[in-house]
Amino acid sequence: MKKKISVSVGIMVFVLVIAGIVTNYADSAKVTTGHEPKYCIKMVKEDGSKITYWGLGYKIIRYVGVSPKEPYENNIGVKMGSWFMKYDKPIPNTIQIEYDGKIIEINQYQDRNKIYHILTNSKYDAQVCNGINTHKITMDNEVYWLKESCQEIQKEDKQAYLTNEDLETILKIIENSQSDKE
Repeated sequence: MKKKISVSVGIMVFVLVIAGIVTNYADSAKVTTGHEPKYCIKMVKEDGSKITYWGLGYKIIRYVGVSPKEPYENNIGVKMGSWFMKYDKPIPNTIQIEYDGKIIEINQYQDRNKIYHILTNSKYDAQVCNGINTHKITMDNEVYWLKESCQEIQKEDKQAYLTNEDLETILKIIENSQSDKE
């Protein structure tokens, strides 16, 4: 009886390992050609900025640009590895902010990290306010417009509301970066 159970468990493990290898091969081919993986369970982060696909022994992490419902090809970053892989989208080396005819480069890692997370974790929708663009923020060759009057950030034709704390953080970083230059 114990021998039957051992053989059955061995066969099941063997089948799972073979299935993991086959699905990993198929999904890695899809991911490298810019298509969504097929043999995975899709998990979307609450804020919609990150999607994790769980396969048999592997996972795929995808960072989206605007919404998890946008096409797979529009992703910002994709990484495939084992279940234990950790992956965070790299923070840009420089962020440029332009206003009043001045260009300020944000070089300190902590400041870049704060601005990066504010811009990428904001929920963008199609409601654009009629406020004046006060600051042009360039990050990863993408342009964001800060609208202080509306307390919003605009990316292309979509806009996201900023909390008082986020707006103050961005303005304080700009102010500190300006005083460092002088």
